[in-house]
Amino acid sequence: MEEVHVNVYIHAPVERVFDALADHERFLSSGDGTRTKVVRPGLTEHNGLGAVREVRVGKRIRYVEEITAFERPSSFDYQIVESTQPLRHHGSRLRFTPRGEGTEVDWTSRFDITLPLVGKSLGSLARRMFVAAFTELLLAEKARIEASQPARAA
Repeated sequence: MEEVHVNVYIHAPVERVFDALADHERFLSSGDGTRTKVVRPGLTEHNGLGAVREVRVGKRIRYVEEITAFERPSSFDYQIVESTQPLRHHGSRLRFTPRGEGTEVDWTSRFDITLPLVGKSLGSLARRMFVAAFTELLLAEKARIEASQPARAA
């Protein structure tokens, strides 16, 4: 099993960071062609528990993910329930921890590549690709949030 772990500090209150990253359609969109659509709203809020989102990366990669836990503002989990990629997903979690004047975001994901014979070596490559993608998404969000922060008193 492969595990991805990415940690980014964002200089903003935990509630603001949680809201930004739980906005699936806005957060999971990027200049590389990644786009996301909520195909089923959550039980008590649009992006919350039970929501199903479709994530497309370019023209060929597609994931359907269900939000399986949603604890505002501390964490949310998701499970890939359908994918064009040969993988078995064991779950992902985004955790938000207040640190000083900001928020530490931890994103973890566990998966296996399901191709016989080459799955193990491809898993290592996929892990590196997911680390790069998750880091890029979090750093882009960090820049957006921090750029729109009200000026702090000196």
